Order: sequence, then structure tokens, then C-alpha cells
Amino acid sequence: MAVLDILLARHGQTEANAAGIIQGSKINPPLNQCGEIQADALAEAMKDEKLDWIVTSGLERAIQTGNRVAKYHSDAPFVSDARLNEICWGEADGQKFSDIGSEMNSVVGKWKSGDFDARIKGGESANDGRKRILEAFADILRVSRERDYRKIIVCIHGRIMRVIMATLVDKDLCKMQHFPHANGCYHQIRVDLGDGNADLDPSKLDFEPIRINVRDHLLNLKLSEHEPGFMCGL
Repeated sequence: MAVLDILLARHGQTEANAAGIIQGSKINPPLNQCGEIQADALAEAMKDEKLDWIVTSGLERAIQTGNRVAKYHSDAPFVSDARLNEICWGEADGQKFSDIGSEMNSVVGKWKSGDFDARIKGGESANDGRKRILEAFADILRVSRERDYRKIIVCIHGRIMRVIMATLVDKDLCKMQHFPHANGCYHQIRVDLGDGNADLDPSKLDFEPIRINVRDHLLNLKLSEHEPGFMCGL
């Protein structure tokens, strides 16, 4: 039995996070000081884990977070995959939530009700996000089985993390809101990859949630004026 543990980590905070700005795939800021502290804390939490692979989205905030983890795992291959980028929020990207929150909440509400094709103008739907993460995870699982990886970390973003958890664990996008996430937190899920001939379609595999929204490593941090750092993202 080839069992793979996947640690899904959310990137550290950015200035856009701190300012309440919608931050989808069109927005690509670096970590701020608070986010660097959170990423360092995540890296410390991962220091004694045997990580076989470090995967990030193609966006700077996730790459920087993954690089902090990589300091303690120099032998682990590091790859960035744009298919793991945050959902594109279209014309809402870069705007303050206080200015466009009603429209954002309307779309999220439609997703909760099962309308997974709803979207902000110019943005992605939940189904769009689901399609690309399934493609990405099919490759992640294939490579992990080929190389006999047992534990990997995937550094990503809040909404796409919800899409992943609802798709892989619950098999129901209506349940995206069931998975809270703080900046710098992580979920741990586990999957049996079977033998070399087993089907690795992520939509058909059973992913077991082991730990959800782990943030013990963040509790005693001395953060900047942007504290609290536990504000849950979209």
C-alpha cells in the first residue's frame, strides 16, 4: 500500500490581505513582514517532517512561503504549478472587500447553493477551479507514486484550498465553506495511491482528512500592526 500524506499550506499574509483587498490570481504581491513571520513559523513546524516534495502555486506569495519551508529540506525537489494559483476574481481582483463584498458574497452564496458556474465578471467559477486542480493533482499523485513519495507539502491559497478540500475530501463543492484557513495554516490529508496499475483520478480516490486548519505554530507569534493573522480568507 502506497500511502501519501499531503500537507496543504496557505501562504503567509500580504499587504493586500492586511488591507482587505481581494487577492485572486491577477494580484501577485509578496509576503509582508507579518507573512514572512508566519511562513518562517510554518517552516519551523515542518522542520522535522520528512518532506519528499515541495509544490507551490505560480504566485509569489506561495512561492516565498514554499521557499521558507525548503530551507530545511534541501534534498526535496521544488516545483511551481500555475494550475494551483488562486481563483481569479475577475474585476473584483485588487478591489477592497468593503467596496465589492456584496457581489463577492452573492457568488459564494450561489456556490453554496450548487451553482458552481457562477462567477464575478471576468473571473473564474468554482467549476473552473475544480477542473484545473483535478488536472494538477492527477499529475501530483502520478509523480508521487512513480517516485515513492510519502509526504509532500503544497503551498497555495485560501479559496483554491477550499476547492481542493471540498473536491477531494467531501466530493461536494457546496461544502467549500466547511474548511477554514488562516494565513500560514495547513491541512493534512491522506490518500492510498495503490499499486502501479491503480487509477489515480483524484475525483475517484478517497482522501482522508487527518488535521484541519493546523495553526498551533502561529499562536505565539509577535506579529506587526496587522495582527490578527488568523483572518480567514475567501
